[in-house]
Amino acid sequence: MITREKKLIFNVLRILHVDEDLSALIDKTKYAFISIISYKPLNLGTDFFLKQKNIINIYLTDPIEEIFERFTRSTKLEIKKTYQIQELEFVMDDKNLEGTYNLYKQFEYSQGRVPWKKASFDGVKLFNAYYNGELISSIPCYNLYPYLQARAMFSKRIEGDKQYKKIVGHATRRLVLDICQYAKTHNYLFFGLGSINFESYQKSNVSQFKGFFGGVIENEYTYIYKNSSYKIFEKLLTAKARLKKLFRI
Repeated sequence: MITREKKLIFNVLRILHVDEDLSALIDKTKYAFISIISYKPLNLGTDFFLKQKNIINIYLTDPIEEIFERFTRSTKLEIKKTYQIQELEFVMDDKNLEGTYNLYKQFEYSQGRVPWKKASFDGVKLFNAYYNGELISSIPCYNLYPYLQARAMFSKRIEGDKQYKKIVGHATRRLVLDICQYAKTHNYLFFGLGSINFESYQKSNVSQFKGFFGGVIENEYTYIYKNSSYKIFEKLLTAKARLKKLFRI
């Protein structure tokens, strides 16, 4: 998956690498910033610096019953409860981009984060859960065939009463199972749940949730190139942020 964008005067290239010919894409005279994410190590030279992180992938070679059996006991019980809730609906490869993006924005703001622009959802497959016709949970995914990679996970789990929150939580777990079924049916190798990080409380909770589904922990490799002008630009942004913080104090 390849995206090109403009950040002020700088051309930016981002690649989620599957089997693209990188030599035909990487042009350091054209791009001030290049980011390449790969599931295997690449030889890109000393101009790129490497960041590694742990990710968790659910492989889909076994029958769906065996994949489900690797989920934790409590997760399996919660998923089974969703089949008894008639008001729940699960839509694979949903076309409700507007509703999905609105839910994403609300979730990010509630977490104290600034949401990415709507264009970041271009080409993304949407997997959504609805309760009484209302969108309550979503796992949009990058289509990196033969990989299906979760772009994010967000929901209305922080809203409503205790029973409503339970329904949202159960529906999100059911979404993971249904995405596995969808991906397996469409011959994907694995469904990637994204990175895991236990360094902070918030990230640790999300990482623990991702571990409920019996996935395999592997490495993801991110290669980044910045030209000298872009490095100066980043330093100026950092200095500006520090000044704003100082003035607030």
